[in-house]
Amino acid sequence: MNDDSLCDEPLTGIAELIKTRRVSAVEVTEATLARIDRLGATCNCYITVAGDTARKHAHALDELLAAGVHLGPLHGIPISLKDNIASANVRTTVGSAIFKDWVPDRNATVLDRLNAAGAVMIGKANLYEFAFGAPHPLYGATGNPWNPSHGCGGSSSGSASAVAAGLCYGSLGTDTGGSIRIPSAMCGVVGFKPTYGRVSRAGVVPQSANLDHVGPLARTVRDAGVIFQAISGADRADPTAINRPPADFVAQIDLGVDGLRIGVLAPQPTERLQDDVRASLSAAYATLADAGAELVDVTLPDLTEVRAACWTIMRAEAAEYHRPHLRSRPEELHPAVRTLIEGGEFIPATEYVHAQRVRSKVAEDVRAALSGIDALLLPALAMAAYPIGQKTVDLGGFEEDVLSAMTRYTPLFNLTGHPALVLPCGFNQTGMPISMQIVGNAFDEAMVLRVAHAYESLTEWHRRRPPMVADPALSAEPALR
Repeated sequence: MNDDSLCDEPLTGIAELIKTRRVSAVEVTEATLARIDRLGATCNCYITVAGDTARKHAHALDELLAAGVHLGPLHGIPISLKDNIASANVRTTVGSAIFKDWVPDRNATVLDRLNAAGAVMIGKANLYEFAFGAPHPLYGATGNPWNPSHGCGGSSSGSASAVAAGLCYGSLGTDTGGSIRIPSAMCGVVGFKPTYGRVSRAGVVPQSANLDHVGPLARTVRDAGVIFQAISGADRADPTAINRPPADFVAQIDLGVDGLRIGVLAPQPTERLQDDVRASLSAAYATLADAGAELVDVTLPDLTEVRAACWTIMRAEAAEYHRPHLRSRPEELHPAVRTLIEGGEFIPATEYVHAQRVRSKVAEDVRAALSGIDALLLPALAMAAYPIGQKTVDLGGFEEDVLSAMTRYTPLFNLTGHPALVLPCGFNQTGMPISMQIVGNAFDEAMVLRVAHAYESLTEWHRRRPPMVADPALSAEPALR
């Protein structure tokens, strides 16, 4: 195995090689940094690469292992962070000109937990400004490794792109209306939004206190589960982090789906999907049925109304948090982000309260819909990734604006807080990934991981790698900044 090929191995495989000292943490870190040098500018995944810090940390981890100390399942594994997650002594820009020189004096809780499990923080991943609206010109758009002229959606775009290109073994992102799941789906990786409150948000710059979630992105379901295991748990620094008994989320991951009752989202009157997406999802559902799952139709609240409630809460809460920036330095905001924040200031209190009532109602509706099933299957996105700058997409003969098409299937589970995971289930005719979404009952992340891993084990989609990873000539595109 050459150094570069290390970057394409699953996290758990590399972790075992490090643990048994067949490869060192330094070697793995150097291989990752070398690939970042080769592909990072093409995809524009990173705002900050913490090369020197990562090397020192990896060296210290190798010394610990030589002394017989193994910190945990992430010992020596390069992990990236979305750049709205605070990292002590490494700048945290939040994708904004306003924060471009901010160097926090302490880590977010999730980074402390990654460190405790032995992870090496390799860099800070690109994102939409304030995880909201659009990438700031100072940092530029993130390219999709499957075709760098195509986007990754938002807002955890750099995290998803870096994982897909092998520029880290996993990443942490945030998800307020789909911001882990959307870019993961577009880049063909696993993106996992846990139950609201399962992971601390202390030290994460907020967008919406009622909707924000932190979760992992990885190339396999098991890898995502291992990262999630390391970061979950109560935290006194975050009053929304729920104190529940410790759980082993991957202990039952290999049990398969035979005998499980799995729901499939019944078509809604306004549903529109690209033909390739529809065909890939149908095949994925059939794969799970053939493996012994009982599939039943499930009806959910109208997703268009749900999205409106989500946007009302999101914009109002973002406006409240970012009011000082809007007052003091509005000219430094991306125009689209500024417009969203300004609009949030004019949302009436009565409309915000109504949105919260809708939230309570749909949460009860989803709990009822999931009560008789083990998990729910539905699309991750209505379409595959699109060219950067494109404003509309064709959905089976209907033109729809990109934002609406991207965010149809994800915001519901931010409103309700249910765990939701996306993973690849096919590719369209132009070679871009297509993904399926799996949703579970509250705090039943173990079942979501089990169903997802069962599907992944029966297919080969997760084994594919972007052409630019294998062919250095394809990484010679200019940077997207």
